[in-house]
Amino acid sequence: MHLPASRRLGCLVVAALVTSLSLAGCSRGGPAPAATAPAARGSPTTTVARARPTVFPLTGLPASSATTTGRPALSIKVENTPAARPQAGLDAADIVTEELVEGGITRFLATFQSRDAPLVGPVRSARPVDAALLRELGGGLFGYAGAAEGEIAPVRAYSTATLVGVEQAPQAYWRVPSRPAPHNLYTSTTRLYQAGERLGGNRPPPSPLFQFSELVPSEVPAARGIVVPFSPVPDYVVTWRWDAAARGYDRYQGGRPAMQADGGGIRATDVVVLSVKVGTIPGLVDSLGNPDPNVLVVGRGACWVLRDGRVLRGTWQRSSVGQAMRLVGSGGRTIPLHPGRTWIELQPVGFTPRLL
Repeated sequence: MHLPASRRLGCLVVAALVTSLSLAGCSRGGPAPAATAPAARGSPTTTVARARPTVFPLTGLPASSATTTGRPALSIKVENTPAARPQAGLDAADIVTEELVEGGITRFLATFQSRDAPLVGPVRSARPVDAALLRELGGGLFGYAGAAEGEIAPVRAYSTATLVGVEQAPQAYWRVPSRPAPHNLYTSTTRLYQAGERLGGNRPPPSPLFQFSELVPSEVPAARGIVVPFSPVPDYVVTWRWDAAARGYDRYQGGRPAMQADGGGIRATDVVVLSVKVGTIPGLVDSLGNPDPNVLVVGRGACWVLRDGRVLRGTWQRSSVGQAMRLVGSGGRTIPLHPGRTWIELQPVGFTPRLL
C-alpha cells in the first residue's frame, strides 16, 4: 500500500519519538514498566465506585464542585507571539506549560480541570511534545488549531487524548474580527467539554501530577524570583517575581509585565523550571524551513521549584512516557508544591535560570 508523503512523515516522526523516549528512559538504568496481565476469560469482574476526590487533582485545592472534580483534564494550545498578546483564559488554567517551538519562540499548553474559562486563546497548532504532556494527564481532551501530520502523529499515537481540535469540533471555535488571522482563533472550556462528550471523551479525572503541602520545607533558601531564558531572542526571556502580599509569582515577558485580555496580569502559586533536552526530527520543519524542536520530557534533568518566596533545587525524573514525572529533592524526597496554580517552564538544556 502506498502512503501519502504526509502520512509517511507522521509514521517516521512517531518512530523517531518512540526511539528517543525509550533511550531517554533507558539512560536512567531504571526498570522497564511492568506489563499488565490480561484478565482470565470467564472470570467475574467487580466494579468499584470511585469516591469523589476531596481536592482538585491538579491544584491540591479543596474541591468545590462535583461536576468539575470528576471531569477529565482539558488542555488547549495557546499562542505566545507578540501578535497573540494579551492572551485570554490563562488565569483560569490549573497548569500552564511553556514549551519551545520553532524559531526560538514559545507556546503554551494550558490545562483546565477545576475551573472554566469563557474565552481561551489565541488557539494554535500542536507540537510533538504535547503527546507526552497529555499522557501524564491521563490523555483527557486536547484542543488545538490543526497541525501538520508529523506534529499531530505522536499525539494520536500515544497521548491517549480525545482530540477536540478545529477539525473534530469546528463548532467549538470562532474567530475574533478585531485581530488578524491566524492570531484570532478562540474557544471556551464549556464548548470543548461539550464537544468532548459528543466525541466520546468521557474520561476519568487526571491523577495528581504533584504532591502538595502548605508547609514550607525547612532550611530552604529565599528567592525573590527567577529569570528563565528560552532562546537568544530577548522577547523569550521569562521572569517570575515573588509578590509577598499576594502570595504568588508575577510573570514578565521580555522585561515587561505579562498581561491578559481582561487587563489583569499573570500570576502563579508555584513556578517549576525543568531543564530538558531538545533535539530535532528529520523532515519536520515549519513553513519557513525552521526545524521543529523535539522537546523531551522523559528522562531526567535539573529542576528549580519556586514556592512561598523560596526555591528548592533537585531533579525531575520520568522513566517512561507511561509514568508520571517526579520532582526529587534532597535525600530522595519528593518536592511538594503549595496548593494552587502552577506554571511549568520547559527550559532547553544550554540555558540556565538565574535566581533573583
